Amino acid sequence: MTINAFIFDLDGTLLNTIADLRDSINLALDHFGYTHFSEAEVKLKVGNGMLKLIQRCLPIGSSEAHVQEVLAIFLHEYKLHQMDKTAPYEGIVDLLHELNRRGIPCGVISNKQNPNTQSIIRHFFSDVDFTFVSGEVKGIAPKPDPTLTLQCIDAMKLDPANILYVGDTKVDIATGHNAGLKTVGVTWGFRDRKELIDNHADFLVDHPSQLLNLL
Repeated sequence: MTINAFIFDLDGTLLNTIADLRDSINLALDHFGYTHFSEAEVKLKVGNGMLKLIQRCLPIGSSEAHVQEVLAIFLHEYKLHQMDKTAPYEGIVDLLHELNRRGIPCGVISNKQNPNTQSIIRHFFSDVDFTFVSGEVKGIAPKPDPTLTLQCIDAMKLDPANILYVGDTKVDIATGHNAGLKTVGVTWGFRDRKELIDNHADFLVDHPSQLLNLL
């Protein structure tokens, strides 16, 4: 198997975003007197998009109207705070620069809303050339639905057999497999090694530089 490209998840894979997500969720919950969540708790709630994140943070049985109300406040707060504490994981910037140097196409598919995804990529990776970047788009189901990943594959103009999908959760492993790709589970993200193994990641890496060994 020859690998010619990578498609990356964003949160928990390229960027450690958890502190800003936690803070923004708790600011939204403050409006309604709800209890705060810890960073560890939020790590287990992310992965399926912002709507699902808010649903998981609210009491069971919360109305759709209330979910949307809290979601709107959260998105406002997150737009203000999404770059306060967020940073690339150690070794990620060097990896992306090396992939660019070698001419290896890279894409990013996130369940973060698309405007947030685009702005955060521009901020942290302004000097990295990505073939395709997309967050959640209205009218397209979030990951693990493969639609956006398939669009990325089309943009790369490569055989899916030569592309690896890289992520940190079972959602990412399912996304890659749903798109017909081999997958890489990264162990520095929001979930543990067991989740990646149990969901049949094809490869595991403990540091970004190890992805170069798969080329």
